[in-house]
Amino acid sequence: MATATKARFPLLLLLGIIFLASVCVSYGIVQGNPCIEKCLQRYNKVHETFKHHECRSHCEKEEEEEVEEPLEPREPGRRERGRQEGEKEEKRRQLPPRTRDEDQDNDEWRGRRRHQDPEERARLRRRREEKERRQEHQREEEEETSSESQGRRNPFFFNSNKFQTIFENEHGHIRLLQRFDKRSNLFENLQNYRLLEYKARPHTLFLPQHTDADFILVVLSGKAILTVLNSNDRNSFNLECGDTIKLPAGTIAYLANRDSNEDLRIVDLAIPINTPAKFQAFFPFANNNQQSYFNGFSKNILEASFNAKYEDIERILLEEPQQRRGHRGRQQSQEAEVIVKVSREQIEELSKHAESSSRKSISSESEPFNLKRRSPIYSNKFGKFFEITPKKSSQLQDLDILVDYAEINEGGLMLPHFNSRATMVVVVNEGKGNFELVGLRNEEEEKSKQVQRYRANLSPGDVFVIPAGHPVAVNASSNLSLLGFGINAQNNQRNFLAGEDDNVISQIERPVKELAFPGSAQEVDRLIKNQRQSHFANAQSQGSQRRSPLSSILDTFY
Repeated sequence: MATATKARFPLLLLLGIIFLASVCVSYGIVQGNPCIEKCLQRYNKVHETFKHHECRSHCEKEEEEEVEEPLEPREPGRRERGRQEGEKEEKRRQLPPRTRDEDQDNDEWRGRRRHQDPEERARLRRRREEKERRQEHQREEEEETSSESQGRRNPFFFNSNKFQTIFENEHGHIRLLQRFDKRSNLFENLQNYRLLEYKARPHTLFLPQHTDADFILVVLSGKAILTVLNSNDRNSFNLECGDTIKLPAGTIAYLANRDSNEDLRIVDLAIPINTPAKFQAFFPFANNNQQSYFNGFSKNILEASFNAKYEDIERILLEEPQQRRGHRGRQQSQEAEVIVKVSREQIEELSKHAESSSRKSISSESEPFNLKRRSPIYSNKFGKFFEITPKKSSQLQDLDILVDYAEINEGGLMLPHFNSRATMVVVVNEGKGNFELVGLRNEEEEKSKQVQRYRANLSPGDVFVIPAGHPVAVNASSNLSLLGFGINAQNNQRNFLAGEDDNVISQIERPVKELAFPGSAQEVDRLIKNQRQSHFANAQSQGSQRRSPLSSILDTFY
């Protein structure tokens, strides 16, 4: 028995050593293999040896299956680079994060270095300028797009940027508004009417010229000396704001700004006589834009006309601006321009024989008259309205044009009205506000006519057109002054749709009111009498819930 036990002991010892080695190997494998660790957790209640054996076999089988899966082709060294990048990322994580103050200090240091470098400063300046140019260009495009869009939505409104510059220098400019008939079929009767704006700096002169168009000239601001030439004499006039005069086609005239500080602004309504919607200016002198009309005549005609040698005529009248600069100093070479600078002494010389129009409210055949010197035809605390019609002016009679001037105080409203025959071209002189004009949608169709409201904000230089028969109202957000030219003015009647006096709606008889309006005749009369003002009123209604008279009336008619 003892001998048998002794014989088995080495065998048992060997088995124990093998078992311990197996356990150690399994434990080492487990420690480095997450797959085996998870597997052992699942076999928690199984015998330890069996558990390790099964898990190791299971995980080795999965590894063999993973190796046998086809791999996507990779670039040489890609895995190595990935490992290196991973190690770098791990090192970055291990580094202590930089504080906000350190980042700020570094940025400030770099900023100081950049601003101290002249080349860097120049680069930064160029970047800023380029950015500003891009922003300005973007703003201009947006404004132009907005203006064009508004023009499509509201054909009655012409933004001030719709004027085209036909001449400009440092002393002033001449601008021409786009053709009315190109905007809407409603303006076909305005085909032969064009609107011009003149602006001149203090102590400047528009040199002599004549055009193939009749002009109605109105001074919007500033002080001027207008000289009109006739065959045997000339007439000079001192003009101020509101002065108006007709210049017949072919009249040679020149205009000076006699004020030392204020710019001169003038608006002309031009009526071409040769070609509809087009007119030409003719100059006795050569300028940068055009030759003198004397250049068009032959040498023989000029010599016979002036009874002089052609060389003298050429030197005195025909020299081009470039040649003139060679013979004169720089101060005297500005005759090449249309608008030139003049001295105080020259202004005084021009003023010697000029007449004043300040006391003339009724126009004569050829002298200017002042719109604002007349008594207003409408006036109250909210505004004033001045007008001169063809009946009262021989200058306007043959052109069938009226001229009016409205001054609407801040917060005032020119009540809804329409003109029976005249189409009004209105220029915003000063102030801001808005207008609402009522037209008909689908006017070319016989059915489905609906009222369309057209609205636009008004600023100085803007223009809007009021066709005959179209109701309109004007609201002033600041003191607003408007100049109007009425085309086809003979026998025009201005009909107000609200207000105490001159209200055409109030003249409708009671039985017709009963049939026409949703409310009774008594309610209509009471509504009309709510407004105690005439022609001009407060733009703010006393009752916020009250509908405007224009709205209720038009709802019935249309």
